[in-house]
Order: sequence, then C-alpha cells, then structure tokens
Amino acid sequence: MLTDTALHADPVYAGMAHHKRRSRFPCQQLDKYIIRLQTSGSCEALIDGAFVHILPGDLLMFRPGDPYELILKDNSIDYYVICSGSWVDRWWERFAPPQKSAIPLDDDLLKLWNRLEKETIRSGDAGSELTDYTLRAFCLTLQRLYETAGMEKAPSPAHTAYGIKRYIDQHATEALTLEEIAKNAGISISRTVSLFKQSFNQSIMSYAIEAKLAIACERIRHTSMSLDAVAVSCGFNSYTYFHRQFRTRYGLSPRQYREEQQRSASFPVS
Repeated sequence: MLTDTALHADPVYAGMAHHKRRSRFPCQQLDKYIIRLQTSGSCEALIDGAFVHILPGDLLMFRPGDPYELILKDNSIDYYVICSGSWVDRWWERFAPPQKSAIPLDDDLLKLWNRLEKETIRSGDAGSELTDYTLRAFCLTLQRLYETAGMEKAPSPAHTAYGIKRYIDQHATEALTLEEIAKNAGISISRTVSLFKQSFNQSIMSYAIEAKLAIACERIRHTSMSLDAVAVSCGFNSYTYFHRQFRTRYGLSPRQYREEQQRSASFPVS
C-alpha cells in the first residue's frame, strides 16, 4: 500500500474567473478533477444529465470521466481548481463528494485558494513539493468545511452573509425589503445591513440593483419584451429609474445595449 509520501497531488490550474458576459463552456468528458465554487452571480451546470441552477456558495466537484458543461451568466464569479495525482485519487475515493453541495464559506478558504493559485503559477508545469502540499491542505480544508456544514448550530458570519446574497439572487425581481431579508437570515435588520457591507464592501441595495440589472440583460438579449416590460418584470417601478441605473452600470442605455447585442454575430464561448 502506498504511503502519503509516495503519493503526489498536482494542481494544474487554480484561480478566480470573472465572466462579465453570458457564455458557455461546451460539454466535455473530463480527464482531471475540477473543484469549482460559485462566489457571485450564477450559472447552470450539468448535473446527472440535467442543468441545475448554481448560486453563490454552491460547490461543484467533478472527477475524471464525468461530463462537464456550464452555462455562465452575466457577472458570474467563481473560484476553481483543476488537479490530478495519486493522492487526489485516494482522497477523492475516501471523501466521495457529491457533484453539487453547499459549504460554509470563510476568508481562510479563499485565502488558501489564492495561495494555491500563486504557488501553481510560480512552480509552472513541473510542479513542486510546496504546490503538492498546498493542494493537500486545500483539499482537506474543503472536506472539513463540507463535513461540518450540517453540524454547525450557528453558521459563521461569512456563511450567513452568503446566505443573504443567495436570497437576494433568488428574489431579485421581487419587491424585496430589508425586513424580509433580515427575517430570512434570522438576524436583526441592523446586523443584516452591517454584515453584508463588511463581507462584500457594498450595500444590500446596491447588490440588489446589480442582480436586477443582470436579469434585465438576459431578458433584453434573449426575449422580444419591450424595454418598459423588461424594467417592470425585473422589479423596477419606473423606466426612468431603470434607464439611469442601467446606464450607470453598463455605460449604455438599455436600447443601445439591445442594439449592440443584435449586431453581434457570434455567441461567446469559453
């Protein structure tokens, strides 16, 4: 039987990806492991033969031989690790993670993810002992967070903050109030407001508008709805306010955005 020192863990790629526009990662059969964590925005992932909506806090884990396909939405942000190696083989077999789950998020995990990205870039294709053990530490930390997710009586502040963000994403087109958001989070309004600001460096209202605008972009691009109807369907009470927020965010009016999309002859693929 192989010992840990005889095994190896090879991070091939690691990092953070920000997809500013809708794109598609075409279906392929994997030859390496992929670990992907949605941190902002949303996407759809092929899970057990069907596309599943992926929101912030959702963890995707695929092994060699699995089919892998994503439909990425506007302003989707994720952290990812692509890896291989005999240590990873054994760890994965013992862990046996589902393809989709949710984990309590904290700064330590993302810092470790960033550390892995830096070490992978420094070591290049050859890899190093440091990248090997950084990947092992990352995998074991991820497993611990997953395994304790159902045992925590009180979620961490970061987990609560991501839960608030998830709730906003799910109800973005509705007339959300701070009272409703705080009630769903199980904390006071003042705590909800301050926790979200501390975690994401923006207000709840600012993020809610971003979420509404991202949905509006989808509907402008992929439906024949009038721009007034798009504004109403995305939760904006007046077209004037929608127009102002859209131009501030994207540098174009909704009409100019639709015309630009209509002129685009190709569908971006990543």
